[in-house]
Amino acid sequence: MAPTSDTSQSATSAPPSPSPLEEIAESLGGEVYLAYAQRPDSAVVTVAAGFSPEAAGDRARTRAAALDALYRLPDGVLESHTGHDGRVLSLADFMPEAPADARARVAGIGLLSGERYLLPAEVVWMGDRDCRVEPTAVGVISGTSDGVSGAIADLLAHDMVARWWANPRMPLLRVSRHLDRLIPPSAASAVEALGLRVSAFVLPGPDFQIAIVGVSEEGTTIATAAARSVKAAVGEAFLRAMAARAQPWNTLSTADSLRRLTVWHREVDYLAYLEWSALDGDASMVDSPELRDGVPGWADIACRRFGHEPILVELGVFGDPVKVVCPGAACYRTVPPGTTLPCPVP
Repeated sequence: MAPTSDTSQSATSAPPSPSPLEEIAESLGGEVYLAYAQRPDSAVVTVAAGFSPEAAGDRARTRAAALDALYRLPDGVLESHTGHDGRVLSLADFMPEAPADARARVAGIGLLSGERYLLPAEVVWMGDRDCRVEPTAVGVISGTSDGVSGAIADLLAHDMVARWWANPRMPLLRVSRHLDRLIPPSAASAVEALGLRVSAFVLPGPDFQIAIVGVSEEGTTIATAAARSVKAAVGEAFLRAMAARAQPWNTLSTADSLRRLTVWHREVDYLAYLEWSALDGDASMVDSPELRDGVPGWADIACRRFGHEPILVELGVFGDPVKVVCPGAACYRTVPPGTTLPCPVP
């Protein structure tokens, strides 16, 4: 059972931050909404997309608060555990050929066992840091409606796509021609009217679906998402790709901005690779209902896949959930992959 905030506290508490400044903009002729949120005195600009202004705003506010706390984590004072004990994990638990650990640690709590952990700060914090580990936003809490479950699904999606990209043994299923059944029909019509190209693919699983969606127009952004149904996964990945198009690249970490720049300018190569790897998906899978009965929870699925339970990090005065990390997930690395076409998602 997932712990509540009164059963765990972070070893490090980020200072409280004022409410974020927020702005809502329309995209695709008002069929998609983009919310921009930025904390006062922060260079971090958060962009989220939704099919309603309320959904976009909720995502942007929640993610902005989480990112602000993660960016504010200091480099050198986390080795003080402030009286908290826990099982210590090292970088070697999270990544192969790991560099030497810094002494900095951040507290977390297991989402299945309730066990306390002390995590290497490198897999938690955000921003360009003087360390050999690439900061990752995978697993950052990005909404109040799905919260921790959505962050675990994010870990699963990025892990599966990263592994598939390195070794594409399983064929993708192409569902682009069913777009008007996977996102609101009005949004699909606006995509066509504005001359955008949306390429949608699915990696099917027994308990959930992984979607990879590219949105193109003089440059491509590619995003991935996991959900219980094809429709939910494609819809979420589409919104993430739309948000990525509006994200100022200078607000991203250096590694992430370089990755997006590569994808943007080599859209033909990326889309050709995805198309070459894909088979046409059966129309019946598009309308398959969301799996509910007898399906394990997201934390159980992650534990089964990664061999370790996911761990929740809570920061701030009120112990707000900010990020989920998990040893064994292919989301933590020293440098961006040195391949001809690096994986398009971090």
